[in-house]
Amino acid sequence: VLQMVEGYFTELTFLFFELFRTCRKGAKVAIVNDNVRYAGEVIPVDFISTLLAELIGFRPVKIYTLRQLKGNSSQQMKKYGRVALRKSITVWEKP
Repeated sequence: VLQMVEGYFTELTFLFFELFRTCRKGAKVAIVNDNVRYAGEVIPVDFISTLLAELIGFRPVKIYTLRQLKGNSSQQMKKYGRVALRKSITVWEKP
């Protein structure tokens, strides 16, 4: 599971780098994120993605939290119980 999570964020980093490279100065980027749960632990995809984008050079503008209707997977609920997971829209700007 840890390798899968690490691989996911590594791939996102390449995507964010390419977005940064191709965007013009002042461009805004909006990404829709669903947080996830692995082995009972909630992974804040929106916050980690924003941190990665910031390290690449984007300036965080806003993180909008959407209504939390999504729960974790049925396998996770069976083993760890139901937890509402945050869905967000993150907005960044290329300075």
